[in-house]
Amino acid sequence: MFFPDATYADIDQSLARASGYYDEFRTMPGSKRATFLNQISSLLEKKGGKIVKLANEETSLGKPRLEMELVRTVATLKIFAQLAENEKWQNESMENPKEDSAIGTTFSKINLPIGIVVVIGACNFPLAISVVGTDTASALAVGCPVIVKSHPAHAATCQLLADLVCFAMETTGIAPGAFQLLHGKNHEITKKLVLHPKTSCVAFTGSFKGGRELAKIASRRQIPIPFHAEMGSLNPVILSPKKILQETEQIAFDYVRAVNLYAGQMCTKPGILFFLSYLNFSSFIECVRRAVLQERILPMLNSEVHRSYEESIRIMEKETSLLATNEQVHTEHHYPAFCRIFKLEAKQFLKKPELRVEAFGPTSMLVLCKNEHELLESINSLEGSLTASLHCFSEEKNFRSKLIPILESKVGRLLWNGFPPGVISGPATHHGGPWPATTDSRYTSIGREAYKRFVRPLCKQGFPIHT
Repeated sequence: MFFPDATYADIDQSLARASGYYDEFRTMPGSKRATFLNQISSLLEKKGGKIVKLANEETSLGKPRLEMELVRTVATLKIFAQLAENEKWQNESMENPKEDSAIGTTFSKINLPIGIVVVIGACNFPLAISVVGTDTASALAVGCPVIVKSHPAHAATCQLLADLVCFAMETTGIAPGAFQLLHGKNHEITKKLVLHPKTSCVAFTGSFKGGRELAKIASRRQIPIPFHAEMGSLNPVILSPKKILQETEQIAFDYVRAVNLYAGQMCTKPGILFFLSYLNFSSFIECVRRAVLQERILPMLNSEVHRSYEESIRIMEKETSLLATNEQVHTEHHYPAFCRIFKLEAKQFLKKPELRVEAFGPTSMLVLCKNEHELLESINSLEGSLTASLHCFSEEKNFRSKLIPILESKVGRLLWNGFPPGVISGPATHHGGPWPATTDSRYTSIGREAYKRFVRPLCKQGFPIHT
């Protein structure tokens, strides 16, 4: 199927349509937006087989993974339908003057929708972080019209999902200005959407290179706007001395399984593992080698992702030593995701800042630290990540007391004796992290609190109550 790039006229018309509907959409009863979101979720369930089949043809992610992602997407829509219904997102607060107060007036504060939201979805989540994922659902729930820029790597899936949303609009009495889809392979289409004066906010999931450039554009506009981006993440894993001695094989196999999960095409894939090299080093290395050979070789999303992954591998091969690979195993995939684990010493890692970046695919590095000082110095050198995983026994208080404060300053989600992803769309979920993981570490792109990216507070002073 061919989907032509949107023209600049198409973009202007879409933004004008959304702008013209904004006031009506934001002021309608939340129950009506809830009905709209619930109708979308019902259509996704009804057409699930067709959606999964098409998404698998375009991404090679596999039906089991996509079926799970569809379930998550439906659940997310229902979460935000409930939020729209109860209108708790408004978070209204009020203060009345007291007799002994110098302030003789009333104050009230309430959240308002920020305006038109442009959503730029991910290549690796064609359902959950795409046309009807968290970004779109949370923005619609609070009354923001949404314009989605489809991902060219799964444009047909995007169009199918958009068609379902449009049908839901027709059946629930929501005007077309609430939601629109635009196609475009040309990066200028995305830039035009970010620069458009009627765009109020942008949600982006993608590469660090793309996110950084769009963030610059958003900040340099005549009127700068919020740009919420999830970009690169190294997601460090740290092993304590006792853990690696007592659970050598289990940790090695769990680590490699997390690296290779869905061909390593996960934003929370563990890209680096630190441990003290004098502790059971040879045994752990051997377990990692065996684990890699047992992992399935999976196909990557597309030729562009595969090419980028192989380029990252070539850089790592120049600066590190290849420890384990399953490249010798035969596969008939066009874009095979060979699992590769590299190793290097901490002193080398500290001298090479270019190694402290995400490699999108099933690869990771083992960093061998000769003492605790090198371990702490290496972790301190890291940039922001979405996650970090600390494997430690409760009695190792001295070890964890030194590490946890550093890790808390580096990540948005800290795991105890576990490996990512393991993220759900719940009220306590946070899927952000300091730069370069995201452009704003305060807000999340997954979970119920995602709506906070698309509201702003308004304070009213001296108004009659409920005016």
